[in-house]
Amino acid sequence: MVLAASVQAQDAAEDAPPPAFPETEIFLFDYDADAGGDALSNGRNVTQRAGYDNQPYFTKDSATFLYARDDGTQTDIWEYDIASGTHKQITATPENEFSPTPSPDNQTISMVFERNRSIWQVDRDNPGEPKWVLEAAGVDEPVGYFARNYATGDILYWSRYGFNVALTSAEEPAYHFISGHAVPATPHVIPGSAEISFVHRQTNEQVWIKAFDPQTKAIRPLTPLVGSNANYTWTPDGAILQIEGGKVHRWREGGEGWEVIGDLADFGIVSANRIAVSPDGKRIAVVGLTGD
Repeated sequence: MVLAASVQAQDAAEDAPPPAFPETEIFLFDYDADAGGDALSNGRNVTQRAGYDNQPYFTKDSATFLYARDDGTQTDIWEYDIASGTHKQITATPENEFSPTPSPDNQTISMVFERNRSIWQVDRDNPGEPKWVLEAAGVDEPVGYFARNYATGDILYWSRYGFNVALTSAEEPAYHFISGHAVPATPHVIPGSAEISFVHRQTNEQVWIKAFDPQTKAIRPLTPLVGSNANYTWTPDGAILQIEGGKVHRWREGGEGWEVIGDLADFGIVSANRIAVSPDGKRIAVVGLTGD
C-alpha cells in the first residue's frame, strides 16, 4: 500500500503542469555610490517564499518598493515596507499585472495589465477600478514594458509583439515610432532629464543602451551592454547598473566603461537578472535565486 501510494504521488507530480511563472526572489542591499569594487552590503532576501516575486520599483520616498507577485496562477501588485519588513497586497484582479510604476506623489500606480495587454493605472484609495492610461492617446498596441514621465505625460513603450519602441502620451493623442529591433527590456526616464533610455540591437548585432529625447526626437548611443542581460537601471547620480555573470556592473558617462562593483555570489545569490535603485540612492533591489 505504501509503495502504491508513493508511485501514485510520483505520477501525479510528473503529470502536474509546470508553474505559471518562474521561481524568483527579491534581495535588498545597501548601496554606496562612492565605493569602488565593494559597493553592496547588508544583502538579505526580503520575499523568501515559493513563487514569482519580480520587477521591484521603489516609491519616491524610498521607504517601500512595489513588485509583481504570483499566487500560483496569476500575478498581482504587492508592496514591501522596508522599515517594518511587511508585505501588502495592492491589487486583486483575475488578470495579470506587471511592471508597477508609482507616481511621484505615490497616489497612483501604473502597470502593464493583461486586461487588454496595455498600460493601466490604479488609485491607491480605489485599486479595484483600474483606468486605461493610453485611452486618450488612442494606442491599443500590446505593451511589454514602459517608462512613464509623469512631469511631461510622455510614455515610451516596448511593443510586445512588434519588438519596436514608440513614444506616446498619457494626456493626448500621440504616437511616434522610434526604432525597430528593440530588445525586450524596461525603458527608463534618465534622472535629471526628460530623455528616456531603451535597448537597441544594431544591424551589426551589437546591443546598446540608447537615449531618446522626446522633444527633439534625437537618439544618442550611450554604451553597449556588458553581456547578454538587457535589464538595467539608472541611479539618481546618473550611473547605469547592470547584472551580468552574477556581478553588478556600473557605467558612468565620461568614465572608462563598465566596472564591477559587487559580486552577488558573495551573498549566495545565483541567476540574478533584474535590478532597481531607490530614489535616495541608498538601496538596490536585485531579483535572483538563493544558491542553496
